[in-house]
Order: sequence, then structure tokens, then C-alpha cells
Amino acid sequence: MPIPSPTAALVDLGLGLRHDDLPEDIRSIARHSLLDWIGVLLAGWDDPAVQILRAQATERGALPRATLLGSAERGDPLDAALINGSASHVLDFDDAHLASRIHASVVLWPALIAVGELRASSGREALTAFVAGLEVQARIADLVGNDHYRRGWHSTATLGSFGATLAAGRLYGLEPGALRHALGLAATLTGGLRALFGTPCKPLHAGRAAANGVNAADLARRGFTAVEDIFERPDGYPALVSGNARRDLPVADGRWATRELLFKYHASCYGTQAPIEAALALREALGGEVPAGELRVEVEPQYLSVCDLPEPRTAMEARFSIRHMVALALAGRSTLDERSFAAETLADPGLAALRRRIRVAADPALPRANARLSAAGRAFAADASRPESDHAAQRRRLLGKSAQLLAGRLEPAAIDELQALALAIETFDDLNQWTAALRRLIGRVPRIPHHKDSEP
Repeated sequence: MPIPSPTAALVDLGLGLRHDDLPEDIRSIARHSLLDWIGVLLAGWDDPAVQILRAQATERGALPRATLLGSAERGDPLDAALINGSASHVLDFDDAHLASRIHASVVLWPALIAVGELRASSGREALTAFVAGLEVQARIADLVGNDHYRRGWHSTATLGSFGATLAAGRLYGLEPGALRHALGLAATLTGGLRALFGTPCKPLHAGRAAANGVNAADLARRGFTAVEDIFERPDGYPALVSGNARRDLPVADGRWATRELLFKYHASCYGTQAPIEAALALREALGGEVPAGELRVEVEPQYLSVCDLPEPRTAMEARFSIRHMVALALAGRSTLDERSFAAETLADPGLAALRRRIRVAADPALPRANARLSAAGRAFAADASRPESDHAAQRRRLLGKSAQLLAGRLEPAAIDELQALALAIETFDDLNQWTAALRRLIGRVPRIPHHKDSEP
């Protein structure tokens, strides 16, 4: 039997998953991702960049067929995917898949909810499509190789577009041939550069990837064609965007990429998570005292091109500053509260002086998402690369995280209801019922203005 081409194999994988065959821990992680995604989306909704996108969509006008989750309004599915995706990544507080360097929830759930409403898909179908999209985009990242990210591409924007296409295509009911064309369409729609990190363009990348997925799948559904072999042809996507792409699809028998999903508990780039944990360990060891002299943070070399902004000027830049995030942790400040990223906090003389004492250096021996903090003759190491194995504890942490994010936006009873709604998505036969319940809750959300420093 001939070995299927990478594009055909990816489509077969994505279409072959069935809800009843998903292990319970995989379903649990997917539910947790949805819970986390809704919380970070609502917390980021009032950001000026999101409101610009919302205003643009309103002026264009469209049939109200998909929910803008932060406002309970309805709009065009493409706009809904774009805005919901952007809003959920604006705080850079969403989940991450380290191996693929893709933020999974912010490209997949916005596309799935938009198409799921349009198609009256069940919650079980939506959750299975999320897992399928994540599994496929992780393997596309293996195919493309890590040189893609090293060259300056933002994998959430680029490779996430393919995952969103696969997930949306499942809900549209695309046949394998049409879905292969949809992936070819996604290749010509996708883009996104790391040079834009620290600006509103980074969250836009996530929204754009979700919208690309909806658009590519919808066009293929209507008979729009591309090529069916975009991942293996000599002039195909991997060959053009990476110097170490593979021609064969990597085999990983028994692998569930969904098990590798990581959740953030600090509102900043994933490259800052381990340095923050090392700083918290130092603070605890010293009883809250900040040692005098230089503090040295060592990380994987590539993080120096991602999150090493020494003097952040805006909230978005602060989320990409190891120095700022470590200074917050050492000073006992919250690494979650939006006030920690406000203009007055960035300008705080004590915090600024502490940032200037922090030196960030590369250590090629350190694995990704690891850090070492040295100060006062002591060293503290942290590893943020390992997925949580205790999913009951993970759920408790994520419930606490979303409750903190939603405090002041919803009453406590409504927060409990929203969290239960997210975790119960599989019980709904029609996503329109699920989003209707969500809109009733969101309609009671007061508008919380963001600080001026986050304006684009």
C-alpha cells in the first residue's frame, strides 16, 4: 500500500478522529483550554486594538450569524473569528504548545465557534475539531522545522492558520479532497512576523489565523480550488518558509500533541514564565528581600529575540520584557493584574531601578522554557516546559485564574455560571444554544476602560 503524501496524511488524521475515541484526559485538556480561552478573551475585550477591529466590522456591516463573545453582539463569521481571536491574545495570557510554538486556543476556538454557530454543530463536534486542529498543526510544525520560527515567522499566525482550516473544515463537513484544497488556500492566505511582537499586530496574528481558517474552509466548500499537495511539492509551503523542512511526515505513534498543551499563570510571553518562577523562588528563599547588586537571568538563546525588551514603554511591550516581569515578581507585585502593566507602574522609580539591575543572557545549554536566576551568590532554576499531569489541580488553577480575570466584569455567581458553561460544552447538541447562554451572561458585563498606555 503506498504511503500517503504528507498533505493527504494530515487530512486523514484530522478527519479520522472521533469524539468517542478521545481519551478522557484529552477531552479534559480541551475543556480546560476553552475555559481558559473565554477568560482571557473577556479580560482583553476592551483593549483599544480590539475595539478598532470591532468598529471596523460594524462599519462594514454583515448578517449577524456569529457571536462577538466579549459584547454579546453578532456579526459575520470571518469578523467574529478575527475579533474573538485577537481579543483572546491581546493579554498574551492564553495557552501555548511549545513544540510547535503555536498558541492553540486563540486560533482554533474562534474559528470553531464561528463555524459551529453557522452549522449548528454540537459541542462534541466542536471539541473534537479542536483536538483535530491541534494535532494537525503540531505535525505541520514538525514538517516545517524550527528554522521557520528562527527566520522570523510567527508560528501562531502561519501554522495556526492550517490548524484553524482543518478544524473549520471538519465542521463544514469537507471531504478529504476539498480539505486538501483548503490547506492550499490557507498557505496563500497566511502570514505574520515576529518583528511585530510587542505591538497590537501580535494579537492580530491570532485573529487573522482564525479568520484564515474560516475563509479557506468556506472557499473550498464552495468549490474554490488551490493545490492538493501544498506540504510536499518542491515549491510548497515548508520548502519556501524553512531551511530545514522535511519531505516526509514525521511518525509519532501514540503521540497526542494535545497532552503537551501548557497554560500560563503569568500574563506575559511564555519565554518570561520560567524567569518569573525563578524570581518567585528567590523571593521566597530570601523572605521577600530583594538582594543588592546585579541579578542575572539566563534563558534559551532564542528568547533574546522574543522577550528581551529592556525598558518597556507600553503594556504590550511589558509582556515581552523578562526584566519587567522578573522585577514585578521580585518586588512582590502581581504578574496578572493589568495595573502591573500600566504606565504609572512602568514609570515607577523603584521598579525601573530594579529592572536596570537585571541582566538577561543566553545559555545554549538551557532547554526551551527554562531559566536560571543568579543573585547574591545563589542560583535558582525553573522549568516551565512540562505539562501538568494532575488535571484536577490544573482545573482548580484555571478556575482561579479566570475568576481573577473576570472579577469586576461579572458578578461572582455569573463567573461560576460562565465557568460551568465552558466545561459543559460537550452536553450541547447545538452550539447556538451554548453561545446564547454565553451572550446572556456577557450582556451583564460592565465596560472596564483599559489604561491609555495600551493604545496602539
